[in-house]
Amino acid sequence: MDPMADYTFLHWRYTPGRRLLVQPGREVRLKPLLDRLLRRFLDEPGTVLTREGLIEQVWTRREVNDEVLSRAIAELRAILGDDAREPRFIETLSKGGYRWIAETARNDPTGRADAAGPATSLPSRARIRGLRLSLSALAAMALLALTWRHIVDPEAGSVHRAELAVDLLSAQPLAADPRLEYDARFDVLGRVVYIRSAPGSEASELVMVDPGNRAERVLWQDAKALRHPAPSPDGREIALTRHGESGCEVWSVDVVDGHHVRVGECADSASGGIEWADGGLALILTGKPVDANHAPGLIQLDRRSGELRRLTMPLLHEGAHVDPRLSTDGTEIVYASVNGDDRQLWRAPWPRMAPPVALLKRPEPVYGHAFEPDSRNLWIAGDLILYRALHRLRPGGQPELIGGRGARSIDIAANGAAVWSEARYDADIWLRDAIGGTWTAIARSLRYEAQPEFSADGRLIALGSNRNGAESVLVHDALTGKTRQLALDPSLRWVRPTWSARDNSLVLTAYENRQTRLYRYQLDGDVLSVMSEVEPGAFQGIELPDRLLYLVGHGTAQSTLMQLRAGQATAENLGLGPVAAYRASNEWLAWRTPGSGELRFAPLAEPQTVDALVLSDDSMPEAFALNGSVLTYRDKNLLWSMRLPDGKPQAVASEHVPDGAGPSIAVSANGALATVTLTSLSMDLMIAGPASR
Repeated sequence: MDPMADYTFLHWRYTPGRRLLVQPGREVRLKPLLDRLLRRFLDEPGTVLTREGLIEQVWTRREVNDEVLSRAIAELRAILGDDAREPRFIETLSKGGYRWIAETARNDPTGRADAAGPATSLPSRARIRGLRLSLSALAAMALLALTWRHIVDPEAGSVHRAELAVDLLSAQPLAADPRLEYDARFDVLGRVVYIRSAPGSEASELVMVDPGNRAERVLWQDAKALRHPAPSPDGREIALTRHGESGCEVWSVDVVDGHHVRVGECADSASGGIEWADGGLALILTGKPVDANHAPGLIQLDRRSGELRRLTMPLLHEGAHVDPRLSTDGTEIVYASVNGDDRQLWRAPWPRMAPPVALLKRPEPVYGHAFEPDSRNLWIAGDLILYRALHRLRPGGQPELIGGRGARSIDIAANGAAVWSEARYDADIWLRDAIGGTWTAIARSLRYEAQPEFSADGRLIALGSNRNGAESVLVHDALTGKTRQLALDPSLRWVRPTWSARDNSLVLTAYENRQTRLYRYQLDGDVLSVMSEVEPGAFQGIELPDRLLYLVGHGTAQSTLMQLRAGQATAENLGLGPVAAYRASNEWLAWRTPGSGELRFAPLAEPQTVDALVLSDDSMPEAFALNGSVLTYRDKNLLWSMRLPDGKPQAVASEHVPDGAGPSIAVSANGALATVTLTSLSMDLMIAGPASR
């Protein structure tokens, strides 16, 4: 590659000698690593570049792994405005490689322009057309360059601003403590406050650290769980929640002397973050519900009078409202509504609060959100595309993967620096082949294995895993001990495998184009096909001999259970009301409703004949399984088994009580048991400064 040449592709111009990407209204100077990565693609447009080859040719260190490459690809895509699902620049290939697909022209200093588009041998007419398009793009850039100062110069009265760029590839740990570090927020002086505690312990401490010199102070140590610190606008105090004998409480801590005082109460069942309002005179938080028909909603607490003002009153099935965040200019608020493991984000004018607008097409696993300094775009930590990471959401747009894999929270400082908690989970599936038998860990990795499902004969166990990046599906053979990954599209998330009762196939759920869809995977021949008889938006299909059951609207207040009988063209609503999670056998149905502590069950032939178990622990709503007429579930940190409809619950002796997220119990017809247990958890604070321009 000639370092003096310019390259144009779509609306971008790239100058390798200056590491400079330019488009109308924006300039980006690439860091050396991304510069080398982009050069490698432009060296061979249209050529499949393997992951191994990219790692070897782009990185200078040998210890780089696939995850580092994925983060770099995501960072480059974010800068280019590329979408992995509908790529315009970098295409992901199913066999583990990438390909540059944008039509590209190289323009050397002599004025000669050569097409170097995605194909290695374009027909002459295509070359001419590509050249004309490239020259037209250059002419448009030259014209817009005349107005560059007017666009970006604040003194010229511009309303346009450059995109916030954070150098995530240079992110560093903020602290070196081996304990869990989470709920980080910046204060007005750029210091970071966060909570630190040991795994499995309620004891915690509130810590303040200076990112410049890494000097830290412990402001409060307590035997109970402290969470969600929020620095005041003047930097003098920190509001946070404390979970003690009296439930959820709101406290304030003086930054100078660490003096702390109780200032109010919060919802213990749905605790969320705190936000300051009215210049530090009020706090916004999740309060207790108004009555049994409502979920916890947002309240405003006046610091001077102690008066409360209810801001939202969600119905029980809508889920609690948590984690309020105000925009920097104080004109908008974003908060989340909680339904099981998923959340919907809502944006509303402040302080009017109405009407709120849903920001996501469907509820997703969301863990945190923060406004960019200009109050326009939102950063979200969650599983929005392929895996848990940081995403940018522009008004009216779709979430774009930024990087920061493992992010469980996010906050952005006024200067564009970002801080987040990077969580690493290792969950394994433990298998007991018979009652009283020995336990064996199957499909072990350093990632998250969950969602086990036994085949009819109990030999095969399908499971979900994120060991290779995005969520995918594996099948473990209990007889041979071998595990294989299914040949699925790596650009999609694949979850909830269930075995069909009709043939040797799996019913899978894929997150496709911001919605879910059911697929069938034939193990004989590795054939994948869409279940076209089911509408898009279907989730978790269970195929019985005479019908297919599935959810629509999963994660929302309108989530319902549908059935499509064999030979019929139209599905019918079972009429159970909102359903958060369900299991089915040939004889019985079992399900959980949003916000309820009940585990309900009914005969499949008479689904309106409902009975229920009242569970004391609602922290794992998907921790139950149904095999025939035997219902197995987790409650009071134990496993229980009950024969429907009126058997007495019996404690199940188990060395491995499930504590993983999502479906975490499976029982086979011959009595084998599989549970998901969390093997290890680490959570470290990461900080990254604004990218240099």
